[in-house]
Amino acid sequence: MDRTPDLDDLLQDLSERAGRRLIVLDSAMRVVAWSIHESDDDRRRLSAALAHSDSWDVPAAGPEGFAIEDVPELGRCLVIALHDHRHRVGLLLTVLEGPRSPSADVVRTLVGEAPVLGVLLSLRTLYAARDRDRARTLLTALVAGDPARRPGAAEALVGEGLLGASRQYCAVVLGTDPLAAAPDETGRTVLAVHRTLDFVARSSTASVVGSTFDDGTGVLVFPRPVVVPRLARILARPDVATVRAGIGPVVDGLLDVHRSYRLARRTWRTLWLDPLAHGPVSTWDDAGLDGLLAMLPLERLTADDLPLQVRRVLAAGLRPELLRTLETYLDCGADAQRTAAALHIHRSTFYYRLDRLKERLDLDLDDGRTRSELHVGLRVARLARLWPPEP
Repeated sequence: MDRTPDLDDLLQDLSERAGRRLIVLDSAMRVVAWSIHESDDDRRRLSAALAHSDSWDVPAAGPEGFAIEDVPELGRCLVIALHDHRHRVGLLLTVLEGPRSPSADVVRTLVGEAPVLGVLLSLRTLYAARDRDRARTLLTALVAGDPARRPGAAEALVGEGLLGASRQYCAVVLGTDPLAAAPDETGRTVLAVHRTLDFVARSSTASVVGSTFDDGTGVLVFPRPVVVPRLARILARPDVATVRAGIGPVVDGLLDVHRSYRLARRTWRTLWLDPLAHGPVSTWDDAGLDGLLAMLPLERLTADDLPLQVRRVLAAGLRPELLRTLETYLDCGADAQRTAAALHIHRSTFYYRLDRLKERLDLDLDDGRTRSELHVGLRVARLARLWPPEP
């Protein structure tokens, strides 16, 4: 019984017939299929394409459907346009070594299979879009929907192969600054989710599911703990560098991943409340007190909502070095030696500044309750952006 050939199988067969290493890219210039790359040079080029292809300009395929173009990181390439029955859906690419053009037989062989490759690529793109929509629906039900729908969503995610089966899961929330008005910011979150899913698919056997929600945030669910440095490297690329990621705690079982999601979302919020204090990726455990304070309606707070001691600090018009001294003194638990060391100043200089603070603020900084209210209150003021960041 005849069956429709698979894109990967057809591409490998075509590679062997033409004697060329082949790469297929979709309309967004993402690598979606490739033949076996055996030599070190071939694998290096493939790695470059996997990492950078979606940042390349779309090469022109010429009026005959193919052209020879210089492609970043790869050099001279034969580029062949792929179409389904109606639209251009991607490209077939093979690297040319040296100045010689490919033989007419190679071009004829590759161009001859382009229509079938185009249809198969179109089908793969269609199925991928269907899977993305399905993943979004199921993830919404799993982490943010009606609790009664969670068991069905969890069963479908694993049963349909969208997420790997595991005893432990972890949620990640990604997004750009929620106060930013740039129109392309949501697109960066979508790209960050895609890059993470693509990296996992290429470097691991685990199945990770992800999508973006209506509020512009992205969510990923991993069937294992998340490696922070690895995720940070993915988000370090310039086109997604404005995206930050909060990682929730690992939970037992998929039905509890909504708890991981809730705390991941609060962690992500803390990263934007004080970008100077947090890196681009953080876990819930590392969020500390900020994770709790993130539950406050910080965007709606005014100075009048803060304790009297904090209002005095904000109204005193203290110079930056006095503000830093006060905040460091509170961070160091009122330990003069540690405070002076943290500020890189002599202890006598610290005591001079402390006397100035007591004089200007009319506060008893020797009182533990006063220090406690100041410490938390000033942190709230900074997160609410009522206290300007340090210069």
